Amino acid sequence: MLLLLVVIVALMFSVFFYCQALSNGLGRKRWAFAGLFFGPLVWPMFNMKKRMKVNRLFGFNYLILKA
Repeated sequence: MLLLLVVIVALMFSVFFYCQALSNGLGRKRWAFAGLFFGPLVWPMFNMKKRMKVNRLFGFNYLILKA
């Protein structure tokens, strides 16, 4: 029962990071596998990669407002 729960949670994180990577223009397979194997521990690294991509595209002085 516990193993089934772990597998379901791992698949949920895999799908979550796949969708987030798809919406942010990052590598989908890479983040899906990272979510599958490491779960929520990948979240800080994902946010940092997303921020690095925005800074590379627009520069550090660009203000991003999300409503």
